[in-house]
Amino acid sequence: MATVSLGGQVHIKPSAVQIATNENYVSNLTTNSLRQRDVSDKLVKRYGEQGITGLMELMGSKAPSSNTTFEHYEEAFRHNSVSATFSSASANNSAAVTLTLASDSYQSNFAGGTSEYSPVRPGDILRDKDGDMWFCKSTNFPNTSGYTVVVYSIDGANVAKTGTGDAYEFAIIGNAHPEGGSQPDSLSPLIHEYSNKCMILKESFEVTGSEATNVVYVKVDNEKMGSGYVWYLKGESDTYKRFMDYSEIMMMLGEDITNSTLTSSATPVTTEFQGGNNVANNSTLRGTQGLLPWIETDGQSMDLGSASITMADFDAVIKSLDKYRGAKEYAMYAGIDLSLDVDDLLAAQGAYAAGGANYGTFQNNKNMALNLGFNSFTRGGYTFHKKTYDLFNHPRLLGATGFNYGGYGVCIPMDMRKDAKSGESIPSLRIRYKAANGYSRDMEHWLTGSAILQNKTNTTDVLQSHYRCERGFEGFAANRYMLIKKS
Repeated sequence: MATVSLGGQVHIKPSAVQIATNENYVSNLTTNSLRQRDVSDKLVKRYGEQGITGLMELMGSKAPSSNTTFEHYEEAFRHNSVSATFSSASANNSAAVTLTLASDSYQSNFAGGTSEYSPVRPGDILRDKDGDMWFCKSTNFPNTSGYTVVVYSIDGANVAKTGTGDAYEFAIIGNAHPEGGSQPDSLSPLIHEYSNKCMILKESFEVTGSEATNVVYVKVDNEKMGSGYVWYLKGESDTYKRFMDYSEIMMMLGEDITNSTLTSSATPVTTEFQGGNNVANNSTLRGTQGLLPWIETDGQSMDLGSASITMADFDAVIKSLDKYRGAKEYAMYAGIDLSLDVDDLLAAQGAYAAGGANYGTFQNNKNMALNLGFNSFTRGGYTFHKKTYDLFNHPRLLGATGFNYGGYGVCIPMDMRKDAKSGESIPSLRIRYKAANGYSRDMEHWLTGSAILQNKTNTTDVLQSHYRCERGFEGFAANRYMLIKKS
C-alpha cells in the first residue's frame, strides 16, 4: 500500500508545542542583510483552510438558556414491548407460566418520580418472537424487586421454549376482558428527561505596542480587524479561529466534568490555573456532553470493525433508523477513511445523484448541496447527504497518529422537531448559550490595554484580545441518530 508523507526538504515545521510570546515571530522573519529582498506579500496557506468549525452552525440553531443546566422532555413510544425470561422450558394448556421482566422493561412513573410500574397489565395479550400468544392473568406490580408477570398460553396447546432463563421479546398487541369486568389500570405516559450543561471556554491573544508597529513583508488578513503588513493581525486571527474550533470540538466530543478532585470546593482552583485570580471554590467547573458521547449513550451505533462498509451494512442502518422513526433525510459527516469507502461502494452501484434524492434541507436545490461539499444518494426512501468532516481528519486533532476517527461517521436527522412545551419547530440539534436580561454569553470579544486602542483601558503597553463563551450541546431524540465506526 502506498503511503503519503511530507517531503524531507521542508524547513518550516512548526514546533510541537505552541509557545506564548510577545515577539510574535517577527525576529525570525527579519534579517541583518541590507540587500533588498524579493518577497511575495501572499502568505502561503501550507495546510489550507485549517478551520474545522461548521457542523454545528450548519446543522443546528442557537437558543438562550437562563440556567447553566438546560432540560427538555421527550415522549416515549405509545406502545411498549417487554423483555422477559420463562420460568420453565415449556407450558401446557393449564399451567401458569411466570415471566421475569428485564430491568429495562419497567419504568419510573414520571408523575410520581420514584415509583415503578410495568407496561403489562392483567388482561393484556402478548405475542413473542416465535409467534406464540399469551394472556396475562396477574402481575406483582408495584413491588420492590423481582418484577414478574403470570401468563397462560392462548390456544391451550403445549408450547416448547428453548430453555429456562432464555430471554424473549414480547409485544403487547391488545387485551381481552370478560363480561361484567372492571376497567384496567391506566398507563401513565412515559416521558424521557434530557439535561445538559453549558461550559465556559476562553481564549486570549496579547501583543506589545512596539511589536504592533513592526512591518512584515506578507499581507495579513484579519476577519475582525482588517488587513495589513503587521504580524499581530495573524496572531489575533489564529486566536479567534482556534477559539471557534475549540467550541466546535466540545460540542462534538465534550463530556461533563465529574471528577470530584476537580469539582469539590475542598480542592479549589489554584492561582497558577487562573492566571493570578484565586478562585475560592471550583464547584462551578463544568463540561458539556457532546454529540458523539450522547449518541453512544442513548442513540444507535454500528461497529464495522476493520471491514469496509457494505450495502448490507447500509441497509441495516436504514432498517434501524426506520424502526426508531428516523427522518427521511440525513446528513452524514464522515472521516476520510469511511468517506472513501462509501464513495467506492456507491460508485460500484452508480448510486450518486440517483433519481429521487431529496434535497429539501437545501431548499430543493441540488447545486446548493454540492456547493457545500455534500454528495447525496437515496436508498429505501432515505436520502443521505455525505460530507467529509475535517475534524475527524485534522493531523493535530482527531486525525493525529493513533486516532481512528477517520473511520467514524455520524448520521444526523435533518428534519425539524416540535418542542413539546413551546410548540416551536426546532432542528434536531442546537447550541444553548447562557443569556439573561439582555446579556448574552454566546460569543464575547473585547479588547484591553493601552497599545493601538484609541480608548485606553489601562497603562500597560500591550493590546489584549479576549474571547469567551458559555455554551452547551442539546440534541433531540437520540434514537434517530446513528454513529458508524470503522477501526
